[in-house]
Amino acid sequence: MWRLAWRYVWHSPRPGLRWLMGLSFTGLVLSAWAWEVVNAVFNGFSGFLEEVFQRVDPHVQLVGGNLNDSLKQRIASLSEVQAVSGVYEKIAVLKYSERQAVVKLRIVDENYPAVSRIGQQLVWGRSFPLSKAGAILGSGVAVKLALMDREEHPLWIYVVSSGKGLALSGVENLPRRRIHPQGIFSVQKEYDDTWAIMNGSDWPEFRGNYDVIEIRLNEGVVAHEFVRKLKMTLPPGTQARLSRQQHDSFYRVLAQEQMLARVGLGLLLLLTLGGMLSALSTLLILNRRDWALYQALGASVSQVERLLSYIHLILVGLGGVIGIFLGSLSVWVQARYHLLELRGGEGFLLQHFPVKWEAKDTVMLLGLLMGAIILLHLYSQHYLRHLSFRAALQGD
Repeated sequence: MWRLAWRYVWHSPRPGLRWLMGLSFTGLVLSAWAWEVVNAVFNGFSGFLEEVFQRVDPHVQLVGGNLNDSLKQRIASLSEVQAVSGVYEKIAVLKYSERQAVVKLRIVDENYPAVSRIGQQLVWGRSFPLSKAGAILGSGVAVKLALMDREEHPLWIYVVSSGKGLALSGVENLPRRRIHPQGIFSVQKEYDDTWAIMNGSDWPEFRGNYDVIEIRLNEGVVAHEFVRKLKMTLPPGTQARLSRQQHDSFYRVLAQEQMLARVGLGLLLLLTLGGMLSALSTLLILNRRDWALYQALGASVSQVERLLSYIHLILVGLGGVIGIFLGSLSVWVQARYHLLELRGGEGFLLQHFPVKWEAKDTVMLLGLLMGAIILLHLYSQHYLRHLSFRAALQGD
């Protein structure tokens, strides 16, 4: 029966029907291929950005109230913890000659280099430890200021309590301090355009509760399990955020974009299956005498239905499997050889399309294809049950 179903799909004596079947089959292969590739690109970008964030972000970040030295020391004593750093985050304005830039000033302690790997991302200068009045700036900040020779023009920093305070006081009326750039880093736009890092010893006026406490865990420690245990001992109002939760809004937007892409791919797949349904309807109508003849020769309706089910499996099942295989092969080739490059990627961290295959995307596609096979089977079953036996044999 498989050979018979294969002949109906690919060796029909009607050329138009053969072309229609081939076009529907090719459309499904391309739709399945696009599903695998597009989802792999989204997964690749998400994984790449998560890797970039992990170069800088701590494993766990504490925010809220009561972030004091005693809490920091208590966390540092835990066996799962490698290093803990207390950080003050302030709004500041950097001014160089006639240019200025608003930055997030991170005032860090001596443990910060062990918590964050941002010192390994320098494109100029030297990393930690920070010298007296030294600062590490994001590359975007340096570009905004057009930093050249710091001896020609001094670099000043003004710390403000809020944007409203800056508007009311004006830059010249704020406390200022002369600093020098010790290094410039490049990680990702969110950091490069806003961050400036300085040593806490340069700012003795900032004491008391920290704005954030950042934690790096030992190798092999599962962050989720550590956070679940830590939450039971944290003071009220203090929250523990994992690395991914520190950029929750960004990942939420990325997930929404991937969902929109899946909806678009799903509509493309739906249109392809609609064309396949039209091709199947044509096959059923043009071969209706065959279905009646099989029954006249002793075949049961269920046997004819099984023959049509094999036709559905060849069209949808085989087409989907081939599309999934070609899509997975394309993802593997891109991940290994980086054939498709990003335009304008020179000088950036990423110069080619990152891809990452995930089983859930393939399982989702297989579920959609299985649903399509069931619907096509129900349609064929309905057609056979309402087929006029005598009219079909007479060719009416």
